[in-house]
Amino acid sequence: MNKSTLAILLILAITLAGCSGGTKIGKPEIKSISHRWGAITDDTSEILTDIVVYNPNPIPIPIKSIQIDIYMNNIKMGEGKNIGSAGLKANGDTTIKLSTKLDNRKIPEWWVSHLKHGESTKISLKGNVVFDLKITEFKWPFEQSSEINTDLLSGMNFAQMPLNIGPIQLSASISSRWGEITAEKTEIIHDITLHNPNNFPIPITRMDYEIYMNNIKMGEGSTYNPAIIAPKGDTKLVFASEIINTNLDEWWVSHLKNGERTIVKVKIMPTIEVRGQKLQFTLIEDESEFSTNILS
Repeated sequence: MNKSTLAILLILAITLAGCSGGTKIGKPEIKSISHRWGAITDDTSEILTDIVVYNPNPIPIPIKSIQIDIYMNNIKMGEGKNIGSAGLKANGDTTIKLSTKLDNRKIPEWWVSHLKHGESTKISLKGNVVFDLKITEFKWPFEQSSEINTDLLSGMNFAQMPLNIGPIQLSASISSRWGEITAEKTEIIHDITLHNPNNFPIPITRMDYEIYMNNIKMGEGSTYNPAIIAPKGDTKLVFASEIINTNLDEWWVSHLKNGERTIVKVKIMPTIEVRGQKLQFTLIEDESEFSTNILS
């Protein structure tokens, strides 16, 4: 709710409350609005809001309650209301406190929408200011929105990284992109180019991977599609890793408790066969970081 909207609502409240025609109505002033995270549990994430409003009028303004619903990409994530009185006292400052709780079980659904919208989320607050007019109640709706954007895969791209696997020399270039995104899983496609400077081919017999977000294991697995890294040339491989979406609510809690910061770690470990010996090496053990500012 912007300042001008709230000011109109407050003036309306004074008018409907029955100020006499000779009373000069002063415009209430919002001095500050601040947000912070409150209690973060496995089930809910609380947003605490303080709105400091100055009422220059000699009578109080009777606001009964403020009710809020919060949406992320049109998914209702939770709801909130004022803590304690929302009415404005006469001739002074009043701090209106709001508590809004997000349902952490909705985080996987939001995650899917965030990625399918190009890593963009519209956050909307929709609600009502409820005025206490003594003989009746009057609701005035309001809405406010903001947007957050991320680039989660930016740290999973690099070129010409040298690899030393015992006596074997290789180099690799990797680019990553989102693959299939469903309610159950999030696929990351890794396009890998391996350069083999040796005079002999190198078979890859399997690929293992692990994905962590803030040290929470989000996915792991193996594939057994054999490939050959050609001698004195480049070989292109396409490899998929998966995030299990049911783990995302646990990640969300860690993200908020870490100051809205997440460290993503992806580890990809191929196994090659050279002269009858199988050698596993780490192709990627890369860490990248992303942050959000949801309460901005």
